[in-house]
Amino acid sequence: MNKYINNEITKEEAVKLFSLKGSKLMELFTVSNKIREKYCGNEIHHCTITNAKSGKCSEDCKFCAQSARYNTNLKTYEFKDEETLEVEYKRANELNSENFGIVTSGKSIKKGSKEFEKIKEFLLKNRDKTKPCASIGLLDYEEFVELKEAGLTRYHNNIQTSIDKYGEIVATTHSVEDRIKSIKAAKKAGLKVCSGGIIGMGESYEDRVNMAFTLKELEVDSIPLNILNPIKGTPMGDREILSVDEILKTVAIFRIILKDKTIKIAAGRETILKDFMGLAFMSGANGLLVGGYLTLKGRSVEEDENFIKNLKKMWS
Repeated sequence: MNKYINNEITKEEAVKLFSLKGSKLMELFTVSNKIREKYCGNEIHHCTITNAKSGKCSEDCKFCAQSARYNTNLKTYEFKDEETLEVEYKRANELNSENFGIVTSGKSIKKGSKEFEKIKEFLLKNRDKTKPCASIGLLDYEEFVELKEAGLTRYHNNIQTSIDKYGEIVATTHSVEDRIKSIKAAKKAGLKVCSGGIIGMGESYEDRVNMAFTLKELEVDSIPLNILNPIKGTPMGDREILSVDEILKTVAIFRIILKDKTIKIAAGRETILKDFMGLAFMSGANGLLVGGYLTLKGRSVEEDENFIKNLKKMWS
């Protein structure tokens, strides 16, 4: 397995790693951690997001509480006012977050809309050490250029799962090709791109590996891995939660495939990994989201600060 530290892995080899157990599983974690250390060093990356517009989404993403098609008793609201966003941005700076992500529900916030102009105004006024990021749906090249000129540095758009499985387990109101087109446009405009997905939606091991290879081909900069936390009222509401060993295997295999990329453990790390959360960062992960995940509450910022400090001590 040590050969993967310096060499590439094939899709077939990556899928086989999911069958490892016992001491072989610990060997996998050791190798993936060595790869993280060699290609990424001992820095841990963290960012903060704001749910800037909640609910009433026209899309039918099967995991999402924000879709207007499902009854999830979600609190909905229109785009947050400038003052609220600025307070949240200031807090992200205080937390030393690398990025502050403005995330909105809906298929896209297009050029010419009041919301698009509000985002531009925010970007022009808020340029501190925490870099602004946005996740506002499917945009085109010209829109990305305009946002970049206003101060945007990174764009987020998850592909969620494998290309082949997207229409079956994620959504039918738009395609994964729509997302990939948007990712390529953002990169063409000179933005960094954050794109990952969700595990635990009924995908196969092959689907997870294929997703990782697609992200590698797209040359995204950061990969958030979310663990499905089933939400009642959505089509995924009754899905069984993934086992800890399967989650950790996925993290390790993503690290082997995506050697020098930031792999962030996002939704599900506290509620599903729980006491095993630290192992994800000894298995290849080197990033996390702090402060919550749109419709799901995270743990306290103080707890995460202590976690990061202890993790750095173990790594150094």
